[in-house]
Amino acid sequence: MKKILIALLLSSVFSFGQSNQKETSTLENEFSKSTLDAENIIAFETRSKQKVVDFCNYIQLISNKDLDDKLRLHSQKSALTLFNTNSCVISEQMITGKNDYILINDFFSAVYKSKYHKIEGLASNVVFKDQLTAIDSSNYAGTISYTHTMNFYNQAGNITKTIIENKFVEVTLTRKVKTFGTTEKIIWTVNLCDIKND
Repeated sequence: MKKILIALLLSSVFSFGQSNQKETSTLENEFSKSTLDAENIIAFETRSKQKVVDFCNYIQLISNKDLDDKLRLHSQKSALTLFNTNSCVISEQMITGKNDYILINDFFSAVYKSKYHKIEGLASNVVFKDQLTAIDSSNYAGTISYTHTMNFYNQAGNITKTIIENKFVEVTLTRKVKTFGTTEKIIWTVNLCDIKND
């Protein structure tokens, strides 16, 4: 039964990753033009909100000790692609208990090594606090606020602790060079950055 459950979870994990990659590629490839109109900005704002949900979903994949270690480590690398640099920070007290800012990579490492058997991350009330606004011709910035719920499970599958925090995350929309096969294109890419307590 446990093997069947893991197989189903792995199947959904790969579907989750593939559908998100296809959606991202389609959206960002479609908007390779040099300027964006209001409709384009709304589309990227929608994608930004989905990336907040994806961030929380990755927490469960990385932390879940029932899953294969390679899958968990691959999920950790994939989760980092949601962010615009490895120097993004998160206000972290959920895993270490210290109210401090740590690098996002260190956060995912702490999730992976956590003493908990599984950590369920949930994002709700995901809305733009500050809409995506042009900083210059190839950069936009905005802020999303959301409610971050973390359920911590023991090996028996029982929730031992729940933490609910209101957070905000910085969002960037920038033009970057990306390779599609043998072709390079300059496309718009939306990413998350610093996550702080509201």
